[in-house]
Amino acid sequence: MAYSNPASLTLSTRGSLALLLSFVGLVAIGLPLDRASSLPQQSALSVLPWTFLVIALSLQPRTIQVQVVGLVVLATILECVGSLIWGAYTYRLDNLPLYVPAAHGLFYLSALRAASLPLLQRHARSIVIATGAGASAWMIYGLIAKPLPDLLGFATWAIFIRFVVRGRYPLLYAVSFVITTALELYGTSLGIWTWSPVLPVFMLTAGNPPTGIGAGYAAMDALTRRIVARIERSRATRRDGGTADAGAVPPASIPDTAHAGD
Repeated sequence: MAYSNPASLTLSTRGSLALLLSFVGLVAIGLPLDRASSLPQQSALSVLPWTFLVIALSLQPRTIQVQVVGLVVLATILECVGSLIWGAYTYRLDNLPLYVPAAHGLFYLSALRAASLPLLQRHARSIVIATGAGASAWMIYGLIAKPLPDLLGFATWAIFIRFVVRGRYPLLYAVSFVITTALELYGTSLGIWTWSPVLPVFMLTAGNPPTGIGAGYAAMDALTRRIVARIERSRATRRDGGTADAGAVPPASIPDTAHAGD
């Protein structure tokens, strides 16, 4: 099990902390404003996170820019399917708020930068173990202490455990799980979005939020990385006349799980 994160070689601690604090401030202020907004007001509020994302990405290495943009595209597609089509959860105005894609990008960038912090790197094993234990305890609580057992929480918890046990960068997954859980609890408590008590089609009961929903970013990270790696290899093949070299693989400034089965 690997606990190191190559991103720590290229990202400054001061920049990472500034990004994290700015993201926390944006969420803490933005979601309460959204709760009281009309659709036009919500659209106007969306300008700020998109501006924040563009500025933040402009300060990152190209490899991270590509990774984050790829995740924004993937997450937006999944949001449309999960919320607008499937109905697993719904936003307050029964729409997909325009700030949500930008928020996904800022979230993922914040998780990448947080996982690069030297303090977290030094205590990576302890953090991963503590996060896994906490996730397990919360999953059990969701199964036995709610009127309906949180079966979706159990399923997503199992996915999370799989990633932290077999993934190449469990610290990144643990950090993503913790941030996602905090954001889900905050957003659902404000009524910004609400999870369906019974998941459509699969008929799985779910908490609001599901206890293991933090696994979603681990899965999106791995899938995004594979897609980006294939695009880079395809570009290198065309550029080099049919022979992809080492430049086709995403550089190590972002944890690469493309070859780890994740």
